[in-house]
Formats: sequence, C-alpha cells, structure tokens
Amino acid sequence: MIEAQGLPMEAGGLPEVSVVMPCLNEEKSIGVCISVIKECFKRYDIDGEIIVADNGSTDNSVKIALEMGAIVVSESKRGYGNAYKKGFSAARGRYIVMGDSDGTYDFSKINELLDLLRQGYDFVTGSRVLGNIERSAMPLLHRYLGNPMLTMILNLFFGSNYSDVYCGLRAFTKEAYSVISPASPGMEFNLELAINAAKAGLKVCELPVSLVPRVGGESKLSTFSDGWRSLRFMLLYSPTYLFLVPGAVLVFLGLAAMFLYATPLFDTAGSLISKAPGMAIGSVLVILGVQAASLGVYARTMSYLEGYGRNDGLFEKIYRGFSLERGLFAGVVIFGIGGGIGLYMFVMWLRRGYVLIENMGLAMCAITLLTVGAQIVFSSFYVGLLFFRRADNAGRGGADGR
Repeated sequence: MIEAQGLPMEAGGLPEVSVVMPCLNEEKSIGVCISVIKECFKRYDIDGEIIVADNGSTDNSVKIALEMGAIVVSESKRGYGNAYKKGFSAARGRYIVMGDSDGTYDFSKINELLDLLRQGYDFVTGSRVLGNIERSAMPLLHRYLGNPMLTMILNLFFGSNYSDVYCGLRAFTKEAYSVISPASPGMEFNLELAINAAKAGLKVCELPVSLVPRVGGESKLSTFSDGWRSLRFMLLYSPTYLFLVPGAVLVFLGLAAMFLYATPLFDTAGSLISKAPGMAIGSVLVILGVQAASLGVYARTMSYLEGYGRNDGLFEKIYRGFSLERGLFAGVVIFGIGGGIGLYMFVMWLRRGYVLIENMGLAMCAITLLTVGAQIVFSSFYVGLLFFRRADNAGRGGADGR
C-alpha cells in the first residue's frame, strides 16, 4: 500500500478524478489551489480527491495541505517528474488531473477537462498560447522564444500538433497514463507525457487556459539549463533527427565531394596531390554518415520493438522486409565491389613494376566501399540479434508472449 498522510487510501468508494499537485515549499499558494479545487468539486458535483506530492518541503506546505483535507504523499528523490510519479501512483480516480501548486493555473477548469475526457479523449492538455498569459506570468524569453521553439521542434520530431508543450495543467485517463508510462525524473517529464501520448496514437486535444503570476515562492526553472535539457531530451528521444538525418546529410555531402574530385569534368589541377584532400574528406564524410545512420537504425529498431514506432509506416515496411541474410548480402556485395577495385589496383601496381598508380578516385572509392560494406555486415548482425532476442523472449512468455 502507498504510504500517505490524510485520507486512508482504502476509505470509501473510488473517486472519479484524482487531482495531483507536486509541491516544494509552496505554503503561500497550496491552500489557494486546494480551495479552488474543492470549490470546483462542489459546484459541479464532482467526486474527487486531492493528492499533494511533497518533494521535500521545509515550510508549512504539508501541514496546510493536511489541514485542508488533501492526501499527502512524500517523495524523497528530488525532481518534478519524481514527485508527479509518486502522486500518480497514489491516485485512485478513473481520471487524473495534474497541475502545479504555485497558483499559476486555474483549477476551476477541472470540469472542462473532465468533460473532454468523458467525451472520449484520452489526453487533454491545457494551452496557454490558445488561452491567456498575464503580464509577468512568464518571462518574455520563455514566451516568445523558448516555449514556441521547443513546441515547434517537438511537433516536427514526433508528428504532433501541440500549440504549447510545456503547459502544466493536463488531464488524462488512468489507462492513458499506463500507456504513456513516463520515466523522466525531472522537468522533462512534461515533454515525455506529450511525446508518448502522440507516439501512442492517443486521442489528444487542447483546452485554452490562463497563466497568472505565481503566488509567492520562487520559480524552480532555469532558462538556459532547462532549455538545453529539454532540447537534449527530444534529440535523445528521436533517433531519426539525432542520427539518421545527420547521417544522410553526411553521406550525401561525402558522395558529392568524391564525385567532384573523381570526375575529369571538375579536374582543374589534374594532379594526385590536388585530388587527395577532397577525396579523403569525401570518404570520411561517407563513412561517418553511415556510422551515424547505423546508430539511428539501432535506436529505431529498439524503439520499434518496444512498441513506440508502430505508427511509422515507412519503418514498419522496412522492418517487415528485414532479414539478417538480406542485410549481410547487401554488405557483402558492397564490400566485394570495394575489394574488387582494390584488387584491380594491386594487380596494376604489380604489372607496372611497383609504380604508384595515380588514381586517387579509385583508391578512395575502394577504401570507402570496403569500410561501408563491413559496417553494414556488422550492423545487420546487431539488428538481427535484437530481433532474435525479442522473438526468443516472446517464445518464453515475455512481454509479447504472455
């Protein structure tokens, strides 16, 4: 049983909604938030409970929450996400509403959030962009640069259509939360909720909400460090844009460089020395690009096997047609072409009495093809191993075999 202060967890019937608020030294605002929530429950005849997830408060926040009838659970591990996960684990309601306890959000919107969930939506997120942001409620840098840019990047990376990915007032069904299954311990938790909801294909909508200045206390956000953490999280969560896209760009640039320096049409100096730097750079770019793309394939494969990439039609077709043998065949063919070119140059070198053949283009092509072919062979073995382990786990009654 989850240890909680306040209302016993087994008392009474199950509530319809659980309102969960993280709390860290919010004695000036926690009482106001609880009062608004209780008034909303009364006005709209909502059967609900209020859960305060305390994250190590040293002021009177916990005392105030208990006196006002809220359930208090404590999380010793610091972090916005850790506090919320603790609170959600104590929630008994069919629906869960989350919101900050600093007084910035209007909890009288709970009824509107619930109405949308009752209509069949799985995940309802507030939008301050569609609603109203009062003066001094949000730093100008966050309002006009940080939040819009992070929202745009998230929508691009994950195919979503949010207008405000960092709004702290949200509601979802308990079933949706189990599907989203967030793991982030810190402020990235909010992003992970939005990302996983979109990737899981949940029925999502936005509700215009207002943001007002916080009631006392200090903001826990740090503009630049938290902004970087958010961007880093999205990059790590999206191997396509972290590995595959940069890899494809590098391969394209490398092939273009090698083509330019290997083609007589663009040969200005005509000497081996003049060709060497360009051909070498092109070869390195191609090899690095293939390596980056390989890492992206590994990450996408793991994501696909865990169920996060099942809505990606292109990758589903690729993975359905993938086999270790096909990957090995492609790698061996490329490696063989490179080896054939290298063998040709070696034979010519012998025939000319150990005289250097001034054909940097062929030499660099041979090196590039040999390296890329070997990479594809090893990558195919690794991806095949991932599929083999999943199939083996399923056969033993694992996640897919129960």
